[in-house]
Amino acid sequence: MTIKNKIKYGKVELDEDEFDPKYCKVRVTMMIDEEVVRACRAEAAKRHVGYQTLINQKLREIYFGEKSLEKRLEVLESMVLKKRASGE
Repeated sequence: MTIKNKIKYGKVELDEDEFDPKYCKVRVTMMIDEEVVRACRAEAAKRHVGYQTLINQKLREIYFGEKSLEKRLEVLESMVLKKRASGE
């Protein structure tokens, strides 16, 4: 008994930013200090993300000034606490 997969054909709509470099990934091979990799893996495990994802996030923070989700949450929390303290 064989199972045939049905392939559906049709028009595919692409978003305007579909090929934005921010969303494209490139394979890179590089040498990184073992202690750095261990530290990245440990931190990634605490955050429940992959270590390569964490490295990518850190590089985006450094080169593009993007804030991580954690940093954005810290800013929001501090704003909320300030509002509460001021009685607003």
